[in-house]
Amino acid sequence: MVTLDPCERLKTIKNQLIPSILSSATLETDTLDIKAAIEETLPELEMQCYKLVDRCENKWPDCGKEIEICSREKIKDLFKDTREKLEKIWWDKEKMAGEGGEGV
Repeated sequence: MVTLDPCERLKTIKNQLIPSILSSATLETDTLDIKAAIEETLPELEMQCYKLVDRCENKWPDCGKEIEICSREKIKDLFKDTREKLEKIWWDKEKMAGEGGEGV
């Protein structure tokens, strides 16, 4: 089994998992699932990312200077941006459902 160091895990979350969450939300027809991603999945994932940053900083104190995603501020910005995008997707689908379109 391959174990990824904290920096690689953070890169994978940023480059693969977050885009996948957003892509899934755009295809989702149930707005409750999108709301669950906003209220549960993202906060839990964000907390895990902060733990990874802490592990990274403990192992390599200057990592945040060399690897962009290995900083608490970058994690905060990433999740703020992702949350805003998900909320927009959710709002658009809610609005469409209210107008008699698909959704909810």
